[in-house]
Order: sequence, then structure tokens, then C-alpha cells
Amino acid sequence: METRYLTYQLFFVLNFYLIFLVMKITSWSLLTHKQRPKLLPFLFTTPLLSARAYAQTRFHKAPLLLTIFKFLLSLFFLFCVIFVAKNFLQPLNYAKMILICPMIYLFTEVLGSLGQLLFYPASRGIPPIHRHPLQASSLGDFWGRRWNFWVRDWLVDISKSSRKNLAKKLLLTFFVSGIFHELLANFPHFLYSRELTFGNMTLYFIVQALGLWIEKKWLSELPMFFKRVYLWVVVILPAPLFINRPLLIFFGIVDG
Repeated sequence: METRYLTYQLFFVLNFYLIFLVMKITSWSLLTHKQRPKLLPFLFTTPLLSARAYAQTRFHKAPLLLTIFKFLLSLFFLFCVIFVAKNFLQPLNYAKMILICPMIYLFTEVLGSLGQLLFYPASRGIPPIHRHPLQASSLGDFWGRRWNFWVRDWLVDISKSSRKNLAKKLLLTFFVSGIFHELLANFPHFLYSRELTFGNMTLYFIVQALGLWIEKKWLSELPMFFKRVYLWVVVILPAPLFINRPLLIFFGIVDG
């Protein structure tokens, strides 16, 4: 069983890396010849997915010890959540899935810190993956200015044609984000186990697009307290759509 689980995780990691390379090449190809950075350094010396952001970034490196501390702290709390979920919250239900949703934030912080460490010797500094998302003042602030800038910059690159139409821009951006996550998690799970789990992650991001459209259309004048309540209701309550069986198997919370 242990060998099968490690093989499953390795399958996920290889798929993850190949998709990231495809995303990088896509971003690079959308730039004009003069805007394009050198392809090989962009592909292999940075975790950034947007060629535009890579070419423009002039970020000072964070202190190495601080980056290591952030990585270890995020990893520790991630393991704590996984341990509690695996040993004390079985069988999982909707309420318990809500309780363990912080593991997604912790996992992305682990990935972000690991990316900064792996590419620390590179000449360019690597900006953090998040910008204090827990301090977000609204749903728009959370998705647009604080959450996962490595992917967000790539999404900006591919949604240029729809920027003038709010509904079209939101739908395209979050739909593509959903497909991206389906390919990262559900696609390798299908190839490995032949179990169909497609659609739930995309549905989660469609809910986010709808929530953001509602906020921009009707809730922009709300006091900050209510905007923050709305933010976490929209982000957290549908989270069990995102934390699906492939992710739970990957984290070792349920058996494959």
C-alpha cells in the first residue's frame, strides 16, 4: 500500500511539472518577440508561470533563513491538519471538510516557499506566492491582489482579450483556473485509477466568478466588515467542491 501511495504521489508531481512547463510556454508565446525573455532561463530558473511577470520582476530576495523558517512552519502545520483529518475526522463529511480546508492555504505556502528555496541561487529574486491573503478586505481583494500571484499573473496574460467585459473576463479567468486545477489533480487521478472525478473543481471556481460578479455589481459599497464576511462565506463554504477525492488521496487522508 505504501509503494502504491508513493507511486500515486510521484505521478501527480510529474504531471504537475509537465503542466507548468506547458503553461510557461503558452505565456511566453503570447508576448511579442521584443517582450519575450530568454526561454530556457524562464523555463528552468524560476517558478513564475508568466513570462511577462518574469521579465518585469525586480524583486529583492527574502533572507534565506526567513524563507527556510516559513517553509518549515507551513509544512509543520500542514502535517498537523493532515494528521488530525486522517486520525480524528473519519469518516469525512461536509462540516469536517470545511474544518480541514486551511490545508490548501498551507500547501500553497509550502509550494511557494519551496519554489523560492529551489531557485534561490538564481540571479532574480522570487516574489512570494501570496500577499497576506488572510488580510484581504473583500473577495476582489483576495483573488485579485493577494492570492497566488504566480498563477494570477499567468491568468492575466491569457485573458487580455476580455478585459473590457466584466462578466466575460471573470468567467474566462475562473473557468480556465478550474480547468488548470482539474488537469493538476483530477486528470492524473483518472489516468492512474480510471475513476472519473472531473467537474467539481471547475464548479468551485465558477462559484467564485459568480460571487465576485455579485460583489462588484451590488456589494461594493458595503462596510468592510460585511465584505469580509461575504469573502469567507464565498471562499470557504463551497470548499468541499475543491477538496475532492484525488486531493484527499494525495495528502494521504483517505486510501486510494
